[in-house]
Amino acid sequence: MKSRIELNEDKQKDIDREKQATVVKKIVKRIVISIIIIFLLVFFTFLYITKIGTTSLIVNEEAIVNNKLPESFSGLKVIQFGDLHYSNNTLLKDVVSAITKRNPDLILFTGDLLSNEDLTPGSRKKLVNELKKLDSTLGKYAVLGETDNDEAISILVDCGFTILDDSNELIYNESNEPIMLVGLNTNNDTIDYNKAFANYNDATYTITIFHKPDYIDEFIGSYKVDLALAGHSHLGEIRIPYLVNLAPKDNASKYINSYYEINNTKFYITGGIGTDTYDVRINARPSINFFRLRKTT
Repeated sequence: MKSRIELNEDKQKDIDREKQATVVKKIVKRIVISIIIIFLLVFFTFLYITKIGTTSLIVNEEAIVNNKLPESFSGLKVIQFGDLHYSNNTLLKDVVSAITKRNPDLILFTGDLLSNEDLTPGSRKKLVNELKKLDSTLGKYAVLGETDNDEAISILVDCGFTILDDSNELIYNESNEPIMLVGLNTNNDTIDYNKAFANYNDATYTITIFHKPDYIDEFIGSYKVDLALAGHSHLGEIRIPYLVNLAPKDNASKYINSYYEINNTKFYITGGIGTDTYDVRINARPSINFFRLRKTT
């Protein structure tokens, strides 16, 4: 028979074991909760950068005031979109819907209609059907990006876009005072600026569209462009504050933000719609630009 001391020692051991078991349970519980939290964080981060971050469209609206604008163009509504890299028809439908509901006067596409993969006949038909829904009072114009092959050109033309290849057009709107639209082909080794800006007059309000933003430095000193629009950079595609651009592109290393003012030129770079370097977007959601131009405030 155990003595009282031995019985007390056994009871104390049982108590210690229960305490130890409780501590272990708490530790295991905390580990399990931590694993669940980490899993959820990873899951929702992955969901955001691959789904929400790449399919949730933003429409950037900007008011632009310039006294050079003819009175007949005051109130002009301009849509800029680009870098479609077509692969997601649902996202394209969202883009087309966002554009058409704003009843634009001018639609400007700044390059890269297709991805690097060949289109199936079914995908081509869907793409054409959507782009044909785009309508504007003063026309639809496009410049070419590096992924725009002969098929992309054919689709743009079939859908009513005029392709500006180092060329320009004077656009009129119920008066004999036009604005000038210049389109540059930044895929060319040498851009023919004399041809592109033929008949340029610095008294005429001028919009210049091109694909690769860093090319602006080649002409901005020679021509007083009022509004410059480009794409290509995807605004970095993976934008993490205080870190370097994780998805750099050629000819988009100097100008990767959405807006710059260079002398008197307002320079906007669209974030684009699709992806190409990586199938993710971080802090650079798909976007289009919507401008309202006015002569006075």
